[in-house]
Amino acid sequence: MTTGLLVSVVVPYYQRQDQLDRLLAGLDSQELPAGAFEVVVADDGSRVGPTLGRHDFRVVVVRQEDAGFRLSAARNLGAAAASAPVLAFLDQDCIPTPGYLAEMVRAADSPWALVLGHRRHAELGGWSAAMVLDWLSHGGPGPAELPEPGWLLDGYARTADLTAPDPRGYQLVIGAAMTLHAELFARLGGFDESFRSYGGEDWELGHRALVAGADTRWLRDAVVWHDGPDLAGRGADLVSMKNAETLALASRIPDRDLRGENLVWTVPDIVVRLRSSGAGAAVLLASIESLLAGSDAHVWIDDGEAAAAVLSVVNDARIHGGQPPSRILDRARYRVTADPVLLSGTTLRTLSGQAPTATDGLQVSATRDVNRAARGLPSPGGTPWPTEAVVERLRDEPLLERLWQGRAV
Repeated sequence: MTTGLLVSVVVPYYQRQDQLDRLLAGLDSQELPAGAFEVVVADDGSRVGPTLGRHDFRVVVVRQEDAGFRLSAARNLGAAAASAPVLAFLDQDCIPTPGYLAEMVRAADSPWALVLGHRRHAELGGWSAAMVLDWLSHGGPGPAELPEPGWLLDGYARTADLTAPDPRGYQLVIGAAMTLHAELFARLGGFDESFRSYGGEDWELGHRALVAGADTRWLRDAVVWHDGPDLAGRGADLVSMKNAETLALASRIPDRDLRGENLVWTVPDIVVRLRSSGAGAAVLLASIESLLAGSDAHVWIDDGEAAAAVLSVVNDARIHGGQPPSRILDRARYRVTADPVLLSGTTLRTLSGQAPTATDGLQVSATRDVNRAARGLPSPGGTPWPTEAVVERLRDEPLLERLWQGRAV
């Protein structure tokens, strides 16, 4: 790390020199000393590379070839070239206000910090870098302000500025004005580079950060001005654009808002670790059938031979042997540990909304709580096991015909 360097500003760029000029002018106006930050411009294959001009802070360009829209890869490329312990991602169509970086650096005060700035909107077309400097540094006239998206403000109010747990808090993570500790960025593995069209990559990273137990926060007073309206105010084919984003996210984020309720996805909302305890295939199948019913869940049977016996008679993509891989654990919001049991009167989907909760043979936890507890942070108090939820240990082999068809012996 360069001595005195506090934050690296990572700017993904593509063929809009006018927007980059305005952003750099905003950085010229920062209250944070120029020696405390650097700027890494990550060019996503522009036909003509960016011109940087002269600035008191260090600014460099890294470049990847033009292979289509690769915003995630560009951000990762810029982060890899950064030198500071904190990464501040700013999109090229944004202008940070003078106190922005200082506020964000103060808030990103731990290796688990992820901080969101306050993105506001203005008509900035035709504005020069000189006009931006006059506005921000000398109190000159500002641009025409555009309406702020109410859904974002409502979301930050609902989550106490993103400090309170919320199952859809990931939707409030905006990559255009996001700062996080470089250690957290590395722990998360950066942005998912399989995103190759507009939108969703910041929500996906935000989801993984929340599941990991990151310390998230939105700063109302750390303002960046975005060139133009929010997506909902633009003239594009919003239905097609949002559907493409939803389909990209649905395979990665286990939220019913994105994927409905009745399909099977590779990444489940609930990971079930089933302790086989020497049980045979009939016992395990009976237990698994009751645990999966009505829930976005997958089961991992701890014993390989037991799993093979089950999978020899059933073809269900939700049943696995061994331990769940990290790509699943990094995204699944809930974890269940179970012995061979029959669950009735409720579903794991319902129980997960009451996590943490437990009874003999079955424990339900939120992954975020598990990860935060591993850091030594306080865990939420347990919820009493609901009276309607019945868990029966399968100590003896059940008669499957009677169990599944309700027939008398």
